[in-house]
Amino acid sequence: MRPALIIIVCLSAVRMHAQPLFTRMSEKQTGISFLNKIEEDDSLNVMRYEYLYNGGGVGIADLNNDGLDDIFFSSNTGSCKLYLNKGNFRFEDVTRLAHVGGNGTWCTGVSMADVNGDGLMDIYVCHSGKYDDPIKLCNELYICQGIKEGIPVYKEMAKEYGLDAPGTQSTQAVFFDYDKDGDLDLFLLNHPTTPITLISIPARPVRRRICTSETACSARTGTPPAIFNLQT
Repeated sequence: MRPALIIIVCLSAVRMHAQPLFTRMSEKQTGISFLNKIEEDDSLNVMRYEYLYNGGGVGIADLNNDGLDDIFFSSNTGSCKLYLNKGNFRFEDVTRLAHVGGNGTWCTGVSMADVNGDGLMDIYVCHSGKYDDPIKLCNELYICQGIKEGIPVYKEMAKEYGLDAPGTQSTQAVFFDYDKDGDLDLFLLNHPTTPITLISIPARPVRRRICTSETACSARTGTPPAIFNLQT
C-alpha cells in the first residue's frame, strides 16, 4: 500500500471516531424544564400578529456572584423562568423566590447588565404583542435588591428608571455607555407597529433609499429605535 493511501485511510478512521463538539443534556440531567409554548386560535395567529413566532429571549450571566453562569428565559405566553447554576450542569428554578416571573404580557428579548452600578447584575425584559391598550404593554427592569441565601432577589423598577417604554413593541435591548459619561445607556430595538397586511407593496421592484436618519426610519416603520440616557 502506498504511503499516501495509508495516510488517507488513517485520517478517515480518525474522523469516524471523532467525538462530537456538543453533548445534548436532558431535562432530567440539568433540571431545566422551560418550554415557550404557543397555541394558535382564532384570536392568536400569524394573520393577526405577524411576529407570533419571533420567540422569547435568553439571558446568561452570573446573577448571584458565585462564579457560575445562571440562565433566564422569557416566555411569550407563560411565566419567565430563572435557573440558578448549582454546578456540574445542574440548575435550580428560583423564579418565585427571585420575583422575576413577569407581568403576564408577551415577552421577547432579554438583556443583562449592572444598570445601577452596585456590583449586582440586573435583568431587562422587552415586550411586544397585540394589545389594544398600550399601557398593558410595558418593558420590565428587574433591579437586584441583594442576594439572600445564594438567591438574587429582584424588584421591578422599569417605570422608576424611565425604561418601561409602554406600547413600543420592543424586540431587544442592549446596554452600553453611549455618551461616555460612565453610566450605562440603553439602545432599544422595536418592530413596526403597522400590520404587514396594511403596508402598500409595489407591483414591481423599486429602488429604496436606506434610512439615513431617525426621522426617515420612523416614517417607514412607525416606531424608531430609541436610546435612553440613564442617570444613576
